[in-house]
Amino acid sequence: MTLFLLDGHALAYRAYYAFARSPLTNSRGENTGAVFGFARYLIQLRRRYEPTHLAAAFDAGGETERHRLYPEYKANRKKMPDDMRSQLPVIHRLLDAMGIPVFAERGYEADDILATATARALERDMDVKIVTGDKDMLQLLSKRVHMIRPSKGTNLEDEVGPAYCEERYGLDPARIVDLLALMGDASDNVPGVRGIGEKTALRLLHEFGSLEAILERTDEIDPVHVRRRIEEGREQALLSRRLVLLAEVPLDVDIERCRAGEQDDETLADLLLDLEFHGIVKELGLGSRAPEGERYLLVGEEGLEDLAGELRRAGLFAVDTETTSLDAMSAQAVGISFATEPGRAWYVPVAAKSGEAGGGLFENGGGEGAAPERVRAILGPVLADRSLAKIGHNLKYDILVLEGAGMPVAGELFDTMVASYVLEPDKRSHSLDNLALELCRHRMIPYAELFAKGDRSRDILTVPVERLRDYSCEDADYTFRLRNIFDAALDEAGARPLFREVEMPLVGVLARMEREGMGIDTSVLETLSLQTAAEIETLTAKIHELAGVEFNINSGKQLQEILFTRLGLSPVRKTKTGFSTDVDVLTELAAEHPIAGMLLEYRQLVKLSGTYIDALPRLVNERTGRIHTSFNQAVASTGRLSSSNPNLQNIPVRTPLGRMIRGAFVPRPGNIMLDADYSQIELRIMAHLSGDDELVRAFRDGADVHTRTAAQIHGVAPEEVTREMRARAKTINFGVMYGLGARGLARQLGIGTDEAKTFIEEYFATHGGIARWIGTARESARERGYAETLLGRRRALPDMDSKDGRLRSFSERIAVNMPIQGTAADMIKVAMIRLDRHIREGELASRMVLQVHDELVFDVVPDELEALEEAVRRIMASAIELDVPVVVDAGSGANWLEAHP
Repeated sequence: MTLFLLDGHALAYRAYYAFARSPLTNSRGENTGAVFGFARYLIQLRRRYEPTHLAAAFDAGGETERHRLYPEYKANRKKMPDDMRSQLPVIHRLLDAMGIPVFAERGYEADDILATATARALERDMDVKIVTGDKDMLQLLSKRVHMIRPSKGTNLEDEVGPAYCEERYGLDPARIVDLLALMGDASDNVPGVRGIGEKTALRLLHEFGSLEAILERTDEIDPVHVRRRIEEGREQALLSRRLVLLAEVPLDVDIERCRAGEQDDETLADLLLDLEFHGIVKELGLGSRAPEGERYLLVGEEGLEDLAGELRRAGLFAVDTETTSLDAMSAQAVGISFATEPGRAWYVPVAAKSGEAGGGLFENGGGEGAAPERVRAILGPVLADRSLAKIGHNLKYDILVLEGAGMPVAGELFDTMVASYVLEPDKRSHSLDNLALELCRHRMIPYAELFAKGDRSRDILTVPVERLRDYSCEDADYTFRLRNIFDAALDEAGARPLFREVEMPLVGVLARMEREGMGIDTSVLETLSLQTAAEIETLTAKIHELAGVEFNINSGKQLQEILFTRLGLSPVRKTKTGFSTDVDVLTELAAEHPIAGMLLEYRQLVKLSGTYIDALPRLVNERTGRIHTSFNQAVASTGRLSSSNPNLQNIPVRTPLGRMIRGAFVPRPGNIMLDADYSQIELRIMAHLSGDDELVRAFRDGADVHTRTAAQIHGVAPEEVTREMRARAKTINFGVMYGLGARGLARQLGIGTDEAKTFIEEYFATHGGIARWIGTARESARERGYAETLLGRRRALPDMDSKDGRLRSFSERIAVNMPIQGTAADMIKVAMIRLDRHIREGELASRMVLQVHDELVFDVVPDELEALEEAVRRIMASAIELDVPVVVDAGSGANWLEAHP
């Protein structure tokens, strides 16, 4: 038998610092890296060794014998970070849930507890394996005692035995204490002998055999200066040996307690899900996997008629599609599932010839799917029936697929993904799998399990129909269950109006925009590609000339060598792989050397070329000849939409190349592009929320807000405001809502911190209403635990009183920013819903095609341009009534660039 011992504190520290540069946090902003890493260690240990006896040892605090011997013992150690200390109790809960006992005793170190447990195990004729990276543990190694070392990350390396000490140091494990006694241990502030390092200590031990022999025969030590150091450091060496020598402690270590206990699956699942470790929960197989309820497979026409009747009688049902692609615009439906209540679901496989609308070739190994035309004829009217409510998860995708198959979806909609997002916008994932696991304790069938191991094609058309039935029915079933959970939660959170009146109507709006897509002039991009390639080549030559040598500009390592070694520039920040060369660093270095500015320009050209210029033509849909971006409704915590495949919201409008890329987006032949953009909407919302007299007056007077702010700060007349003064005022105006402090403002304006601080003080002296509102917003968030928009969108802020300064500062910034940016997001969503309704009710041929934060783009029939532009301005301006005028700038042209006002 083998006893596995975990060096709890050492492993927790290693796990924490494995994520130090990019902290692992949950949606509440809590650091969870130490717990996550510790859990990974435990999982690997159990998987590799299947231990029957396992225990962990932790420091319990308090003065130890070592501190009494040497008060400076561990005095150089930094205080444990607060966000790590808070994780230790969670690690204890993790161990308890996994049935692993913990040994800790105040006044004794974990190392000594491990040594004691090791001795007790050896007395019981057991082997011992200690999981630790602490070199102090090397002294315990023997034939029966081994170490399992963690790597720099959160993986366990191979175990080592006494041979490791011989290979690494040329010493027997028992002599490790002598080595540390001579050379000391900086991590524990063990002094050792002054001036004796590892190399000298090893030479002496190899020559004399032990510390005792070295101290007895000092007259034989050469050279003289080493002899003198040993003689002078005799007492320090003996003290150090006592400090590093592990000793048994008067602690009852009952080996029977270490027998692998019963794991409490329910408690463990609750803990891991609270930490948002969904992947670990699935890996450990926690949660139910047994099929629940009835699963029906329907292929005949009679069965379809029966199903249609069931759906109509239910009045409310969940729907889910199985398709050939994640891209809704190119996906073909191979099956549809429905659920009318928890545990009752149907799957309808669709059989169609390749290329036939509404399906794809469905090969199910013997069974036949329902004919697409019969599915459309029988189930299509049910999906289109406005009196029947439909539930889905990421319903926009299913709407696009079903409508593409000739089955439009109408009626009241309930999207469980969107509901989850409205309730918890900071949640990392709103996936059906994770929500079912978290809220229903059910582990869904992973998509990968539909296919044989090693099947890289993952062709859904090859999946046996019974297997696909179980998979798809489960999706529909748990979507229905989640709807019942979220329906009650929305009322409890007061979020139903936002969900029902804004987010759900928006689903259909976005689906229509995605289906319409945008036209693209590939010839413009081809020309840009050639121009950009030439510019990149020219820039590369200039950079090489400044560097004095040719090198790979895209290699971080080579770039570090050029900047900080060859050119001798001052490093700004260090990373795991050396000195940073990111955008912030290069921007700072640009004042020191022209190569930094060129590198920034080079990177921008390469990024825009790869992301847009060369990539967009490949994303043109073969069937429609247009670009169809996907709008993401459940990503940004503020409520903003994002787009992907391609991301059309990140095309820079302030750079010449970015503007030229916009010029490649064109309307349908003969049409005109219309672009409408809110003017300074977030500042206007801040004026409304704060009621600041000066800001409100500026907007009501139609004055240039930034010029007026500059005049007030500098004490000059508006006509005396310089361009530089206005730019500074603009930075302050927008920076205030993002919590920009003196250091941040100084960095943005290129001025001193004291000067920036003065600007901010003068700003708040002028805009007292804003200063008061910021204080009120923070206090309100502190009392209620969340920040809220004008339409009631909430973002939880549990860290307003956190002891961790970073978490507290972040929450305070969000408390101010969320009501502003979130309201702006709500405002344009309301405008989109009303404009979409205006277009459809007016039976216009024009279409809304794109949203970019505060901007809407339309593909407009010329005869409808004047009236639609007037409607766009009016509807956008009145989406949410503010106490200041809302201005909408609009323009039109032959492409997106020309149209942008």
